[in-house]
Amino acid sequence: MEPNPNQQHADPTRARWIKVVPAAITLVIFIAAASADYEVQSGDTLNQIAAELGVSKAELIAVNGISNPDLIRVGQVLVVPGQTAAASSTTHVVSAGETLAGIARAYGTSIDSLVSANGLTNPNLIRIGQQILVAAAAATPPATTTPAPGSTHTVGAGETLASIAAQHGTTVEVIAAANGITNTSVIYVGTILQLTGGPFVAEPTTTPSATIHIVAAGESLAVVAAHYGTTVEALVAANGISDPNLIRVGQEIQVQATASAWSCPVPGAHYFNDWGFPRSGGRFHEGNDLFAARGAAVLAPVTGTILFQQGPIGGLQFRLYGDDGTTYIGSHLDTIGGTDGYVAAGSQLGTVGDTGNAIGGRPHLHFEMHPGDGPAVNPYPTLQKFGC
Repeated sequence: MEPNPNQQHADPTRARWIKVVPAAITLVIFIAAASADYEVQSGDTLNQIAAELGVSKAELIAVNGISNPDLIRVGQVLVVPGQTAAASSTTHVVSAGETLAGIARAYGTSIDSLVSANGLTNPNLIRIGQQILVAAAAATPPATTTPAPGSTHTVGAGETLASIAAQHGTTVEVIAAANGITNTSVIYVGTILQLTGGPFVAEPTTTPSATIHIVAAGESLAVVAAHYGTTVEALVAANGISDPNLIRVGQEIQVQATASAWSCPVPGAHYFNDWGFPRSGGRFHEGNDLFAARGAAVLAPVTGTILFQQGPIGGLQFRLYGDDGTTYIGSHLDTIGGTDGYVAAGSQLGTVGDTGNAIGGRPHLHFEMHPGDGPAVNPYPTLQKFGC
């Protein structure tokens, strides 16, 4: 390396500071006014730098997030602990799920600037707890405001929950809770994330409810009892039936049911948190897909009134108006079981298939939840709570 002709006779310690001052200024004044940054020169070691600057090697390693103390490079900029900086800079501590791109975006700087300031050899590899020096011009993150209720964010390439939270003035924990996210290190491009609110979790009621069942052709009292999650004995007692083996078509059977359970719609299904994934036509996924073998049983999650329907997108569907105040929708059924009417939690509604716009794909139940028959919410937290 060619020496700087302006520094050939300068004090070796002073010559290594990035900020150069006239030689006439005394060493005391120079040190007091110097920048808190130090540029590594040829032949430098951390031991030498620490000794010359009056700091410990351990402090240099900690402040600069150095993973290998024996590996520093010429031109690398080191933060000197305990010195007074001429310009304000900051140190960012890497948290789970963060990337260098996200940190750069949060502070209004560039990846190249962070790489240069921190002597990073691989910008795609940073570790949790690592300290990243952010240059003075970008030390203060851009001003943010708390997102308004109902606000959303569509995930872009290179974004993380941490960078999205910083952009909108919220936290990773808030976004994760609002979207039922359990692994904060994994999000998908194009996903629509809710920025506010907590997860909705179904709370089945325990209030007894009564209904009247009209006997259909081929039905027995045992079939009616199984359909409502009750017993033949209970139906006999409630209706004064003298012969439980003799009921007629059109007969009205009074049923007492209690909505106290929440059943998994497809027991043993495989699923993940695919809420908010982009769909064609500007739509997004308003439920979770529960994958299982074709013909697997589809059950009523709660007690309520069932309505079966068919459409070009959802194929064979059920719409269950639950006694818990939530409307449940299941799509792409292969077959439907029973008729419209009142059903108990755990009653079989049909089987898993691929009807509608899922034809030819992997059989699954598209499952939605609409509290108060309103907008859809992510079913994932409820499915997780009840061990599905």
